[in-house]
Amino acid sequence: MAIPQNTRTPASMMQDAKLLEAHDIGRTFGGLAALSGVSLTINRGEIYALIGPNGAGKTTLFNILTGIYKPDSGNFRLEGVEMAGKKPSEMAKSGISRTFQNIRLFANMSAIENVMVGRHCRTSGSVLGAILGNSRTRAEEKAIAENAKHLLDYVGLSKHAHMLARNLSYGDQRRLEIARALATEPKLLALDEPAAGMNPLETDSLKILLETIRRDGVTLLLIEHDVKLVMGICDRLAVLNFGKKIAEGVPSQVCSNPLVIEAYLGVS
Repeated sequence: MAIPQNTRTPASMMQDAKLLEAHDIGRTFGGLAALSGVSLTINRGEIYALIGPNGAGKTTLFNILTGIYKPDSGNFRLEGVEMAGKKPSEMAKSGISRTFQNIRLFANMSAIENVMVGRHCRTSGSVLGAILGNSRTRAEEKAIAENAKHLLDYVGLSKHAHMLARNLSYGDQRRLEIARALATEPKLLALDEPAAGMNPLETDSLKILLETIRRDGVTLLLIEHDVKLVMGICDRLAVLNFGKKIAEGVPSQVCSNPLVIEAYLGVS
């Protein structure tokens, strides 16, 4: 089942090529450089990963690209529009949505309510309309609920639509976060360690879901420590170490790069 708002296939999207371009991104904390001169390009319709040892700067870069941090230097553009310094809410409206390493759901809301909340950046209803319950507001609320039902079905959670988020299994909570992020109609879906804490069966199921999302026209950016998952799903990846990009390319190229081997194993 396809995501309703996205009908373009990755093959057609690749004709447009670049979706996000980052140039010379730098960020310091307390005088220490977390990132220095990092540049990368994410193409439409691909799955792109950021990997590297602990403390390499992956999360800092990820947080900059999703509006949590502002870069101290450099810039990045989504479809040619400058994004550096925008707030997360502005990022979502522009087409960048994310999940978090530590699950951030509304625990005492149902699964469908969590997804409906994610739709707020694409709604036009006013406070007055909500109070009066006019026909336009009612129609929009119905559409939001239908969209949420579809997305829950899309990620395999339709039978849990009315279960409280806190009562879902860990793997299902991960899927619910993805559904909520998809409700914003992202052009770029950024996933922060989506397989963290999952067992092998859940990870295999997640891989299928991510491939389906990409097939249905959403570009993916992810940080992930599961090397097997990364190498089996990503089109390209960048490797960071000590805040600098040391390698970029297809998985087979990156795996054989001496700098990457040294960064992970401490030997060349």
